Amino acid sequence: MSCNKPDQSHDRADDADRAATNADASERPGGVFPLAVVVYRAGDPLETMLAAVRDRLLARPGARIAGVVPRNGAPHSNGRASLWLDDVTRGDSIALSQDLGPGSTSCILSADGLAQARVRLAAAIATQPDLVLFGRFAKEELAGRGIREEVGLAVADQTPALVAVEQSMLPGWIAFAGADWTELSCDQDAIVAWFDALAAQRRASNG
Repeated sequence: MSCNKPDQSHDRADDADRAATNADASERPGGVFPLAVVVYRAGDPLETMLAAVRDRLLARPGARIAGVVPRNGAPHSNGRASLWLDDVTRGDSIALSQDLGPGSTSCILSADGLAQARVRLAAAIATQPDLVLFGRFAKEELAGRGIREEVGLAVADQTPALVAVEQSMLPGWIAFAGADWTELSCDQDAIVAWFDALAAQRRASNG
């Protein structure tokens, strides 16, 4: 999670390569990994796309989806968009940013909001859902803070997890997570297809 403005550069020249990576994900050793990463870039409609994925999966009878979905809200007095995390299970929202006043250029990330998110994510993992949505893995996590520990907890518990990582932060993500994860494009159909493939893999392994 990050309080900084995203880089506005947005080169789509290798979108075809990313799509090929997604298509081949299920062919990696071990099949479909329960940890998936949506690789996005500045300008991608990440928030609305993740909300659409949440709604599609929640509409399925018996699907147990938990976690948080990021959302931009009304601007603070300095013009920066407010940051929110919508709790999938509880239906309420966590304020992830704070208004520091007009003209402020300081980080707007709320320590209290982040702490709430961590508690709720840990509680969500404990319920052993079909999927936990984590929102962004960003500068806070790369610095060893944020929701880093909760992502690791989900992996240790083999709880299916979906994380969003901005393209430029992939090296830091790889240093943290290694290679056992599935890369997905910022596309709801790709995410739903991964979820379905993972469910089918689990059913097959359970006989």
